[in-house]
Amino acid sequence: MNMTPEEIYQVQQDHKEYQRLINTVEILTQAEYEFCKAWDDEETWNYLFDLTGGRWLNTNVYSEAEHHDHIYRMECGL
Repeated sequence: MNMTPEEIYQVQQDHKEYQRLINTVEILTQAEYEFCKAWDDEETWNYLFDLTGGRWLNTNVYSEAEHHDHIYRMECGL
């Protein structure tokens, strides 16, 4: 399958966006979830969990320990 330079560029941009979402965004929208699922269904299934209301928690980014540390620091005024 031969791809045009424009198609190659679009695939590269889509991959870059997928990597950004799956590696840096903690809460994804329904549209972002659908994009990730279309790109890599298995990885999406492993990392993204439905929070209802079209919101998805990305456990690849979310850290329970970091969350608790952040809350503790806020409560202590640190």
